[in-house]
Amino acid sequence: MAVTAHVLSLNTFGMPKVCNKVESIYTNLIYLILLEKGKFQTHPDMGVDIRRRYRFNSNANILYDLQQDISNQIERFLPSLSIIDISLSMKNNILIIMINTDDGAYALEYNTDTTVMNVLPSHQLSDL
Repeated sequence: MAVTAHVLSLNTFGMPKVCNKVESIYTNLIYLILLEKGKFQTHPDMGVDIRRRYRFNSNANILYDLQQDISNQIERFLPSLSIIDISLSMKNNILIIMINTDDGAYALEYNTDTTVMNVLPSHQLSDL
């Protein structure tokens, strides 16, 4: 059985976009990591808020703190994802976020200068 999700976007034909399971998980992960705490009144603690909380943080343990924060947020707000491991690495101004779950591995890249997060294409994983 195929799993699909409707998102608040339009496809190239101007119709509501429908995502498959992997696209839906990536969308939820990106939203959760970028979301500022307090934006949803019903869930005021939802969101990692990576832009504000981690952008100018000079804490030596920033990657560890961020890793713990992402893990806690996924466990609390995306409980269907059973986390095996989360790893973070910095290369120049790009933060690589690898999230391994029972369903598969998900890789994201976050540009700390532009504050843009994208799915990391699988062919780029071998370059890391």
